[in-house]
Amino acid sequence: MFVIAHEDFNDHELLDPKAILEEKGVAVVIASTAVGRCRGTRGTEAVATVALDRVNPEDYDGVAVVGGLGAKLYLSENPEVHTLLQSFHKAGKVVAAIGRGRHALSEVGLFGDNFSSGPKVEIRGNVIAARPPATTPSWTSKDFGRLLYERLATDSLR
Repeated sequence: MFVIAHEDFNDHELLDPKAILEEKGVAVVIASTAVGRCRGTRGTEAVATVALDRVNPEDYDGVAVVGGLGAKLYLSENPEVHTLLQSFHKAGKVVAAIGRGRHALSEVGLFGDNFSSGPKVEIRGNVIAARPPATTPSWTSKDFGRLLYERLATDSLR
């Protein structure tokens, strides 16, 4: 499941990993603060089919918070997002974020505050924190999608 802001999510940070997962046969659900149309910074429209307060972690293999300015403004300090991330983490499921989505991980203590430097991706147990591809040489949103798939596939074998 991808969590996006209702406006100003990073288009590539959603679309590229989503396409990778769907190509591999993974069913992808988009959640946001409310059900309905959401708009990316580059004009992409995505439809959130589930509201954050209606997500049951038992129904999903993992969660990924998509970055963009909207993630910082509407998701990083959102109590519903915090509860969701903590619930997935407690259940031992994949908890991931890319770009500014990492701020939400930081708010719940799953990622430090190393936002401007560091490796392209940090993995701690079931938590994946990926830097924004636009500022990280040799790192793309597609790489993030492949990494998500690998982790989801590995977790499902347990």
